[in-house]
Amino acid sequence: MGLHVRCGTEDNLWNQSRTAKIGTAAQVEQLVRIAREFGRPIATAQQAREISQIGVFHDTVEETLRANGFAPNRNGGQQGFLRKAA
Repeated sequence: MGLHVRCGTEDNLWNQSRTAKIGTAAQVEQLVRIAREFGRPIATAQQAREISQIGVFHDTVEETLRANGFAPNRNGGQQGFLRKAA
């Protein structure tokens, strides 16, 4: 959501020419190379944890939504904007 990349075998199993499978380490190396070509700095492990909010917990769903910039859940019985009142 912050224009950061992620990779892993669940994202892509094949290389660009689809001639061989690509591992996670090769994907990371490729992303680092591309980022450096664009002049984009590479996050450290600690920075990546902070960006991904690893280890951050919230007490309620509403608190989680607010902390991540999402709209709150609707109140019970509140109609969405696509429904017209009867």
